[in-house]
Amino acid sequence: MKPLETTAEEILRDAIASEVETRLYFQKLADRASAPAVRKRLLELADAELVHRAKLERRYREQVGHPPPDPPVPSIEIPREIARLDLARALKLALERERDAESHYRHLAERAHGTPLGKLLLDLAETEWQHKTELQAEYDRAVADNPDQFLLDM
Repeated sequence: MKPLETTAEEILRDAIASEVETRLYFQKLADRASAPAVRKRLLELADAELVHRAKLERRYREQVGHPPPDPPVPSIEIPREIARLDLARALKLALERERDAESHYRHLAERAHGTPLGKLLLDLAETEWQHKTELQAEYDRAVADNPDQFLLDM
């Protein structure tokens, strides 16, 4: 496998941009919520991304020695068919987002195995795994009364 040709600074900048993008994604999903409670939960997830971003920015300052540059403003388009989201579907979409982030960091970590950069990437993957695990438990509770919901969320 080709070694990873990047730096901790670039990885952290990308991770910060990803948190900004995910926050906007959750905010846009909230606009498609079917009920105020679903909107509220999606906005809570969006706000949690601010905490994740702050942690990454602190790590950036510690490793690089100065604050990170402002990330680019993301452009997020939610497909038209995603409308009137109930809680289960909203959580399923959030789970997919966290799963993709974890997978991305793990893939990059394999390419930097045994290096400080590889450790950083594994740390980021573990953080995303933790988010995914928490959302999975919440999703499981949301569909506990209706197991067929899982099939509807596909």
